[in-house]
Amino acid sequence: MDSGPANVSNSQTISYVADTEREIPQIPLNPLELLNQYAPKVKRLRVEDSSEKKSDPPPNPASSGHGQAIPAASIIKMAKARLLQLNSQKADIVSYASTSFGAQCGLPSAAAEDFELALRLLAAAEKVAKQQFVYARKLLSLCESSVSQSGNPIQRVAYYFADALQEKIDKEWGLVSSEEMERIRKGPTDVEQTMIRLRPEMTRCQQEIPFCLYTQFTAIQSILDCVASAKRVHLIDFGIDNGSHWTLIMQAFSVRFECPLEHLKITAVGASKQMMEDTGKWLSSFAETISLPFSFSIIVSEMEDLKEGRFGLEADDTLAVYLGLRLWTLLPWPNQLDKFIKLIRNLNPRLIVVNEMEASINSPDFLKRFNESIHVFSAIFDCINSCMYHRVMFRKLNEEVIFPGMIRNIVIAEGIEWIQRYEKISFWRALFGKFGIVETGMSRPPPDQEILFLRSSDRLTSCTVELDGKCLLLGWKGSAIQSVSAWKIKQDD
Repeated sequence: MDSGPANVSNSQTISYVADTEREIPQIPLNPLELLNQYAPKVKRLRVEDSSEKKSDPPPNPASSGHGQAIPAASIIKMAKARLLQLNSQKADIVSYASTSFGAQCGLPSAAAEDFELALRLLAAAEKVAKQQFVYARKLLSLCESSVSQSGNPIQRVAYYFADALQEKIDKEWGLVSSEEMERIRKGPTDVEQTMIRLRPEMTRCQQEIPFCLYTQFTAIQSILDCVASAKRVHLIDFGIDNGSHWTLIMQAFSVRFECPLEHLKITAVGASKQMMEDTGKWLSSFAETISLPFSFSIIVSEMEDLKEGRFGLEADDTLAVYLGLRLWTLLPWPNQLDKFIKLIRNLNPRLIVVNEMEASINSPDFLKRFNESIHVFSAIFDCINSCMYHRVMFRKLNEEVIFPGMIRNIVIAEGIEWIQRYEKISFWRALFGKFGIVETGMSRPPPDQEILFLRSSDRLTSCTVELDGKCLLLGWKGSAIQSVSAWKIKQDD
């Protein structure tokens, strides 16, 4: 395998930025238009309860329909099942993988090729786990003619995982320098500046990703319901990003005539001072346009270094906390994670809303985390392929600049150098429970209403929302990708 995306240069990233900016000039970045476009749908969501669903067996290739592509994550699932079967039969995996076997499974020709690619890649990972690197390289060489940065989702995701496996082998053989390992740990060094420069374009594109919007609307509605009668509201956002989600709650407060809001304060916490300052200016400007009493403050800090006294809490403020894809960053350091959860507990917010990846990629067992990560990334690539088909450069920015660093860190790094870790909702329930933080229901509409929000266009019909306890799981074609949940401090009896 060649070095591929492992060496994305700064000039190449700048090229992506320029192309992406040209690609999306026509969409207005206007919070009120965003609100008017989507807010009516928020109250009309229908949620499917996963407790009533039976566990699905591996997909039957014959049921995929004529000309209908089999989901990338389903191809991975099928390949895992076949590899398990071959292992139980003590088959020679390398010899078997050297043949054309996809058609034997009753798959259409295109799906058969993807199935063969997936099985070879999974078999290579299995050989790497067993430190059988020569066999792993043979299997990866069989993947070379099928992987592609410009192919279908399974071919693209396989490209990056195959590249990472090859680099892991090179590391084990002592062919990777210490400088390369530092780059593997950190990922592309210019990603943060890329995100700052692309803020408007990424905000616009997020309007078309169902997970982003659904999470934002359910989180905001839950917070609104929680502070319905509060006159002074303080919101703490860890990792505020572009802040577009807060325009929805600001607009709602501005028309709350029955109980006028006296003051809204948003505190952003993060490591990027420039990004938070830019967001604060934008939100402050928006607050002025709707005559909302508003203040914005920032805390420049890593999460593990925070102190309670830095938040400027007032006794008459009603506090809510939003943790959007932030807790996972502390998973490599369990003691610091516990310390942070204790900090949140001591702030005593009325509500905590948490959004996390719904994936179990925190096992020291290499093969377990490889299999879990390729499954979830396959679903993500499939989702972006459908939702971003007319935003090619934005998709490529994610797939060729951001995701490769994440994948390589998961596959190659070990110990505290391995920072891309994720856990499922069951893990967070157990952790929060230790600190007296209990799950509460998300605000949602009656279950008999149509999910208009996720059915707003044909390409979004594959997005699914299920209930796991009181937590909402957002998925693509049956594969969960993110969770969003609400929590309260357990009061002493």
